[in-house]
Amino acid sequence: MSDSFEPPEDQKGSDPYEGLMDLTGEEPLPPLEDPGLPPASPPRSPLLTGLILGLLLVVLSIAIFNLTRDDETPAASPETTVTTEPGSETTAPGETEAPGEETPDEETTTTTTTTLPSAFDPYVAVGNPIPLSDLKLEVGGIGPVKLGESAATSVGQLIASLGEPTSDTGPITPTGEYGADCEGRLTRIVKFGALAAIIIIDPDGTEVFGGYRLDLTYDGAATSAAAELETLSGLKLGYSVVDLRRIYDGFDIRLVSDPEIGRIFELRSANTGNLLLWGPVTDSGNEGTDQIMGIYSVNASSAFC
Repeated sequence: MSDSFEPPEDQKGSDPYEGLMDLTGEEPLPPLEDPGLPPASPPRSPLLTGLILGLLLVVLSIAIFNLTRDDETPAASPETTVTTEPGSETTAPGETEAPGEETPDEETTTTTTTTLPSAFDPYVAVGNPIPLSDLKLEVGGIGPVKLGESAATSVGQLIASLGEPTSDTGPITPTGEYGADCEGRLTRIVKFGALAAIIIIDPDGTEVFGGYRLDLTYDGAATSAAAELETLSGLKLGYSVVDLRRIYDGFDIRLVSDPEIGRIFELRSANTGNLLLWGPVTDSGNEGTDQIMGIYSVNASSAFC
């Protein structure tokens, strides 16, 4: 059995430098490697390799985050408000709209507007003066000046009897202040100191004497001739509630609260309960000193609207 540490027989006695023994100093050394092999690449720097690996990890992390995030949550977008004028809506390309078809969310409303005239003609005197004793405050008018008649005639008679108006609003949109809040109609308030003539203007421009109000709180009321007007039974401004009950004994007299005016009296028919006259009164707690501050006809909106 041979020793396992002995070299093979074919290699015994071989000299690894045998081929170099005959070389002289002038001969080139034989190549140690095959000149056809490509040169070996220099080893990479450990720092550069670590940087490349780090960048790869960052890119990989971003890709994984984008793939696993909740795609159903929409990104927030800036809120935009678009204002369109009515009738300016357009149909998007590819959409059709049936003729006469309305959008369910749209509401169709009808608005009635009344145009105020920029100028108006003043009323002028009509006929001869009517004595104050004949200008009685009644349910249907002021003496011969009847409710429901042409305003040009009615107001003209008042001008001939009481003088020129102290104010004239001309046609205005009614506010309900004078009881003439008629939808779609204008009103006109002509004052003679304490007396206000209430005019209703129909859509066709017809002006009608619709009501009156005698009131001590109007400008210049106390010194005006109209402050002396009285009812057919003799009630005047400044009289007390006791006087009211005495003059209209047998009538239905009520003292109530009006949401806009305050304490008022109502003179009603004892038979039918219909309102005849009404107006504001003071509230002193004593009917003997509570004064009648106004005498009004039934609201024009109740009779002429």
